[in-house]
Amino acid sequence: MDNLILTFDSTFDGFLSAVHHAVKNRVRPVCICPQGEVQTMINCSIMPIDTHMQNAELVRRTLCDAAGYDSLKRAYYTYLSSAEDAIMASYTYILYALKYGKSTANYMSNADIYRAYQLEKKVMYEADRMKGFLRFAVMEGGVEYAPMEPENDILALLMPHFADRLKSVPFVIHDLLRQKAGVCSRGSWFITDASDLTVPSLAADEVTYRKLWKTFYDAICIRERTNLKLQTQMMPKKYRKHMTEHQL
Repeated sequence: MDNLILTFDSTFDGFLSAVHHAVKNRVRPVCICPQGEVQTMINCSIMPIDTHMQNAELVRRTLCDAAGYDSLKRAYYTYLSSAEDAIMASYTYILYALKYGKSTANYMSNADIYRAYQLEKKVMYEADRMKGFLRFAVMEGGVEYAPMEPENDILALLMPHFADRLKSVPFVIHDLLRQKAGVCSRGSWFITDASDLTVPSLAADEVTYRKLWKTFYDAICIRERTNLKLQTQMMPKKYRKHMTEHQL
């Protein structure tokens, strides 16, 4: 069917289910997008695709067998990008990876393949940065809470890192832009909708801890060697909103 738009349930498994449908039925959709973001196009038909875990897993296995695990990872990271063309870039990359297999990296002159590498790099870079920029606050009840507003949808990339580091501490990482949260207790974590999340008040000692951190932050600063341009390069202003040392 020509001029087809496939929609899915906003999950990566849903996206892979849509990819499975397109490949199995030998159709080339003009667009694949989450159900809540579909925009009607002239002479286009919209087809909702149900999420089938078996179909999604089949795409995963086939992609890994054909082009290696790195190709699956690249398709996933591309999908997580905030770029307008991210989902279609991931889909197109999967098609090329299935076609060229482990030789896909040799075709970097192909604009679609190169685009996937670009988006993957940006998502990985932001996720690595956020591991250092994220700031947790102790809330009433002993839960540690960290708000963030990343450019890309990197919550699922951060959770394993902090679940490993904070095994004995319950914590929540709240993506304010996408209204979802990663919740972890005793090393086990999941991601849930946070549109109705009520954030507890700060614990009694948290303000004191924040002042101590601010004092330390100021104490290690060498005023004579202040380089605001370098600071902005290493710690962009867009991340400072939720960083303790820039709030007090």
